Amino acid sequence: MTAPAPTGLTGLTGLTLRNLSARYGRKSVLAGLDAGPFPHGMLCAVLGPNGSGKSTLLRAAGGLLHATGTITLDRMDLTPLPRAQRAQHCLYLPQALPEPVRLSVLDAMLAARHATGRQGSTSTAADIDAAMTCLTDVGIAHLATQSLHELSGGQRQLAGLAQALGRKPRALLLDEPLSALDPYYQQTVMALIRRETAQRNLVTLIVLHDLNMALNQCDLACLLHNGHILAYGPPAEVLTPAHLRTVYRIDARVETGGDGQRFISTAGVV
Repeated sequence: MTAPAPTGLTGLTGLTLRNLSARYGRKSVLAGLDAGPFPHGMLCAVLGPNGSGKSTLLRAAGGLLHATGTITLDRMDLTPLPRAQRAQHCLYLPQALPEPVRLSVLDAMLAARHATGRQGSTSTAADIDAAMTCLTDVGIAHLATQSLHELSGGQRQLAGLAQALGRKPRALLLDEPLSALDPYYQQTVMALIRRETAQRNLVTLIVLHDLNMALNQCDLACLLHNGHILAYGPPAEVLTPAHLRTVYRIDARVETGGDGQRFISTAGVV
């Protein structure tokens, strides 16, 4: 099943997945999935219920699990590239960040820059300046000398995003970056992702469970169902009553509040 590109996006460069299949043991999760192109400069929510393949899609695109099919970024075939080399172009950030080590935020930034293979093994003044600029962009320059293990969950998520952005990928794959955050940091991190996606002209895919966040903060939405893309386009056109009934098994519709924000109004399960 192929989901057509939204009107006006056909033929643009970006991230494209063709005939993508992935499985865990004998269980098929993605079966011949076609998706994209996901364009530069726009934030796309990857939506679907638990077990629908959202994380699998991102991990397959990032080269973290074996999958068949073709993955291209700006018409460059990423499929044969080793994981480390693919990450230079298309970088996956997991839901659960690694256990914090006793490195400062700045040292972790520098280590991430060296991990790309584009820099040498020794940090230069230019490396430090670039890292501090990225921390400033993310709003955590004041935490540069603080140890990662001393940060709050929201601060660690911002530090992880700064490390990812410092590696200068063209595509960013974010697996539920808001899941463990309080409302303040959810809004802070989402605003950062939106801004950096636009300013850096990134292809950004973000797995979300919060449908209202997808409606109001994302440019596009990609809705998974049974290992395929059921719908792809502007969020309000993807999260229709029919699609919500099919995928989430709820009787719901999209409404607009007095403040102009859209929200899912649920009448019950079906």
